[in-house]
Amino acid sequence: MYFLKRNNEEFALQLANFSNKIPIYQTMFGITNEEVTSVQKDSAYFSWSLGMSNQVAETKKGWTSYRNIIRYGVPYLTENPVPEPVEVLPVPGEVSPGIQVRFLNLVNRIKANQNYTEAIGQILGIESSAQNRATPSDVQPAIKVKTEGNQVVLQWKKGEFDGIVIEKDSGNGFVFFDRDINPNFIDPTPLPVGHSEIWKYQVMYFIKDAKVGDWSNVATITVGR
Repeated sequence: MYFLKRNNEEFALQLANFSNKIPIYQTMFGITNEEVTSVQKDSAYFSWSLGMSNQVAETKKGWTSYRNIIRYGVPYLTENPVPEPVEVLPVPGEVSPGIQVRFLNLVNRIKANQNYTEAIGQILGIESSAQNRATPSDVQPAIKVKTEGNQVVLQWKKGEFDGIVIEKDSGNGFVFFDRDINPNFIDPTPLPVGHSEIWKYQVMYFIKDAKVGDWSNVATITVGR
């Protein structure tokens, strides 16, 4: 099962590629019209759900910053427009839960067929790659921090992982701060006024809520004045 993409965006692309190309091999592998339609509907619905979840996640960041500015204020800022509401994208044909299970069942059937070859698997995007076989036990995120406007931005790359756990040290040691699933992370904490502080960050990847790999190197930034 090393061919299966862990990352949601990459799984959506894998599913779309598979559903677009599987009709070519439908007869060869004894796949019914209903099964082709099913995997195509699964692909469309998962892409929709992914787009909506990402949009909601980004909107949450904006609302968090909006809330904090309303509460604490930001120097020289006199207006704070209310963020735009989430616009629900057109909903494709609804499918039942278990898209990944259905995909794996169909792929395993294809792989067990006597007509299956590695070349076909590469075309369908269901062959293992060295990247997918690598264990994540020794992976370490690379992070950078910078200020943009009146906020600190933590830069990171997602890769094959679901997201990062963020710890922050504002002067009293590292504590859990937040989680992020879409780079880059914006720290909603207002910058100090009238004095400077040193903020430190470290992050660790997670897959399905389980931490994997090592903590990143500590990224440090001086904020305020």
